[in-house]
Amino acid sequence: MHIEYTVVKLRGAKYKDDLARYVKAGSELVLRREPGNPYGADAILVLAVVPSQGVEPVPIGYLAKGAADRLAREMDAGRTLRAVHVGGGDSTPYVVVLAAGDGEDLKLTRLKHR
Repeated sequence: MHIEYTVVKLRGAKYKDDLARYVKAGSELVLRREPGNPYGADAILVLAVVPSQGVEPVPIGYLAKGAADRLAREMDAGRTLRAVHVGGGDSTPYVVVLAAGDGEDLKLTRLKHR
């Protein structure tokens, strides 16, 4: 299986109540296109389950503009992307965005520690 990935800065977290700091590294994230975003038609909102906010994913920020410009085209073309929170502590949080090769499915599972 061929997997493509990119590491992207999470932007705007401070405007989303800094909820990204409560998301555990390794947590799967939801990516949602926001073509009507006033700051850019290629905006990609990042959502995560934050324990203090319930069980539904809530907005924690946006993918950095440069990456969002490229990834938005992929999402608009129907390509499935998965994202994982890498962390970042008190500094800028990062997200890893993954995509399977053409015609392949990508399912995320945690590695088991032995």
